[in-house]
Amino acid sequence: MTGAAARAAKPRIVRASPAVARRQAAWIAGIEPWRGLGYRPAPLGRYLARVARTGEVWVARAAGGDLLGVVVVTDGFLLGGFIALLAVRPEASGQGIGQRLVAQVEARVFARRRWLFVSCDADNRAALRFYRRQGFARVGRLPDLVREGRIELLLRKPSSASS
Repeated sequence: MTGAAARAAKPRIVRASPAVARRQAAWIAGIEPWRGLGYRPAPLGRYLARVARTGEVWVARAAGGDLLGVVVVTDGFLLGGFIALLAVRPEASGQGIGQRLVAQVEARVFARRRWLFVSCDADNRAALRFYRRQGFARVGRLPDLVREGRIELLLRKPSSASS
């Protein structure tokens, strides 16, 4: 696929309404790392709907309308924004969906903040590789943050103006 056909195939990144955000909880809670961390669809859905009311839940929507991924960002974390959740449907993995969602967040956060942060389970090698490819670097180690016995790594990316 080339030219216009390739551009048409790229998903659009759009804000999620609270209802759309809530519906993503079922598939997110069924995949790793959330399944292994004990996330349940109902509380996760309430959280996603609550955050979507502030406008900071974004979804990747395919041309046919299917939702392929979701990102949640919060503002004002250590002079920056924080990616609280990034999930891509397993069937859409490897298609650049996560990268596009992170780029959407970066554009919004770096317009007003110096840093973009994310935390990642230290055992999630694929996620750590992904974030490093996006320009994030480890800045901290947070034992027992999400679950006792698990270690989260705090990663940070500077805006181009501060690097």
